[in-house]
Amino acid sequence: MRDVDSKDAMDARRELGTLLKDWRALRGKSQLSLALDADVSPRHLAFIESGRTAPSQDMVLRLADALMLGLRERNVLLVAAGYAPRFGEGAWNSEELKELRQAAEMILKAHDPHPALVLDAASTVLDANVGALTLMGEGRAALGQLNLMDLVFSPGRVRSAIGNWQEVAGFLLHRLRENARLRGPHSESARVLARVLAFPDARHLPMPGGSGSVLVPLTFTADGVTTHWFTTITTFGAPLHALAEEITIEQFHPR
Repeated sequence: MRDVDSKDAMDARRELGTLLKDWRALRGKSQLSLALDADVSPRHLAFIESGRTAPSQDMVLRLADALMLGLRERNVLLVAAGYAPRFGEGAWNSEELKELRQAAEMILKAHDPHPALVLDAASTVLDANVGALTLMGEGRAALGQLNLMDLVFSPGRVRSAIGNWQEVAGFLLHRLRENARLRGPHSESARVLARVLAFPDARHLPMPGGSGSVLVPLTFTADGVTTHWFTTITTFGAPLHALAEEITIEQFHPR
């Protein structure tokens, strides 16, 4: 039985090593540069990546910090190393995020009648005020199922209403690429990115910048009325929950 346990432990350590090597490659880091960033000897890191050494929980978190991983990805490393997840991962409607939802609702209501919405890292619309629902042409029943990228890239009411579509879509695509890069190729952000890039006109969008404007504006025409907006992003400080870290509240301000 001891031999089986030993083999399981070795397999787990190899899984951790594979994850670390994959993240190093995604971040463009050599084993030496990661060791320096995490303040660990290259020899010790080599042993961890090969599965020869079981790292402490503190060491796993130091490596995750050096790799600039989000809380959700840190949990994955901890589990692979044989430790319990350290950060919550409950869904938006879970009891543990009740206070966060209440805070977001307060911000949304205060911003009415101007649009404001709550997004996760993959651009899922988790909540929205009346102004945003009106802008999107959706009801509250659609919240949690709508994705901002689908609304902007799929033919339909929202896309056809955006007067400067290429500029707005290019910025949102750049933002989604960044989220996918930060969270890895197996994240929901990466899956949404792949879906968006399947649209023929998504691959040739201009990169943000070069327009001479300080902010990316939004021109929106609905029911014959054209409005002009810029947006601000609110995040929650010092999150200790994976979804709380990923949440952004996007508020639209008239120009």
